[in-house]
Amino acid sequence: MSDSDFSDSFASDVDLFGFGDDEDYESSAAYSIGGLCPIKLGDVLGTPPRYRVISKLGFGSFSTVWLARDRVLSRTVALKVVKAEQTGQSRELGILQRLVVPASAPSKNPCAIQLLDSFETTSANGVHQVFVTELTVHLLDQPWICSRFRPRVTKDVLRQTVEALAFIHSRGIAHGDLHPANFGLAVPDFDQFSDAAIWEMTDVPETWPLVPTCDVDLNSFPPYICDAMDLGAFLLQYLPKAAAPPYSVRILDFGSAYLVDGSPSPQYKTPAYYSAPEIAFSRASLGKEAYAPWDQRSDIWSLAVTFHNLVGAQGIYDESLMGVTANDIPYFMASLCGEMPDAWRDYIASHEPPSDRTHEDADEIWKEKEEQFAAMGVDDPPGLVKLMRRMLVLDPAKRPTAAELLDDPYFVGKGDKD
Repeated sequence: MSDSDFSDSFASDVDLFGFGDDEDYESSAAYSIGGLCPIKLGDVLGTPPRYRVISKLGFGSFSTVWLARDRVLSRTVALKVVKAEQTGQSRELGILQRLVVPASAPSKNPCAIQLLDSFETTSANGVHQVFVTELTVHLLDQPWICSRFRPRVTKDVLRQTVEALAFIHSRGIAHGDLHPANFGLAVPDFDQFSDAAIWEMTDVPETWPLVPTCDVDLNSFPPYICDAMDLGAFLLQYLPKAAAPPYSVRILDFGSAYLVDGSPSPQYKTPAYYSAPEIAFSRASLGKEAYAPWDQRSDIWSLAVTFHNLVGAQGIYDESLMGVTANDIPYFMASLCGEMPDAWRDYIASHEPPSDRTHEDADEIWKEKEEQFAAMGVDDPPGLVKLMRRMLVLDPAKRPTAAELLDDPYFVGKGDKD
């Protein structure tokens, strides 16, 4: 292929060219009709204009998230700005409204990220839903991740994740996307920093220009894409008390959640590694797009797998997440649970085993995990193992509720009185 042929082919396939590593920022192709809202630092959103964008906090498949200043109430907030094609289709606004805890409520910890405001904003790409929430930092993004917590603090963090799940379940909601990245901590006292102070104290954000390769609407994309602020590092350096207990855990991202009211559950979004067996086996045997019903009981399984990460261990099925495929997961599930359902036998027998462990080795596997937790300094390893085994049951009907888990000896036994 000649240089001119390559150039013509490239231009016909790509509307925008973005410099940099694709993993570091949202895809430039997402800035198009129905796509992301083009936002740059310093923009003020809202009607009337109210929220000044200070920095990017992150991005996902359907949105970008920004640190902003509420100029009316003089507070820092997070703005989640949704793709235009998702606006009006998502249940997230109704879910977040259902989870709001009034400031006058006796509970000191609302457990789920709190919605402060919502509105729509219009760009060349369409109408975008904007959620204004309290500021949080991802639990495992921080330099002081749980593996570095003192053991008693780690236990408190795990207990709060169960409290958070019990809270959203009590409101009739199933989350459907529980994994470590969707747990965070509320950030206290951030309002003391002015916009200028935040800009002065953070590294200059790296930016990548977006260059049109054909005739496109220049209003459909920002002039550049910038990297996300390292909020955890900022807090550790400039607000060290945010790195000290007590912590206030929050469940984040309710884009996949639904109200369990008898209507069919939506498509399950939890990553395969954290998916419950009722989903994982269906997808492994029938294909990744296979539909299987799910509800709050599926969240219980996902939370137990998440526990393994939150205490600082690696993957629960394998030390390397890279070594486990979606087709392998039912095999590992059976090995952890110590049972082999009849419906699974033919499937598992037809695939090469990813491990020499079988469902008959479950007690030995968990004994090794108990020893691993002890070596890491986790508080009450036998109690944690018993708790996780209560949650990791193949039959969803036999899993305890989140409210029942709060009475587990791991949280209320002797380890809490030392």
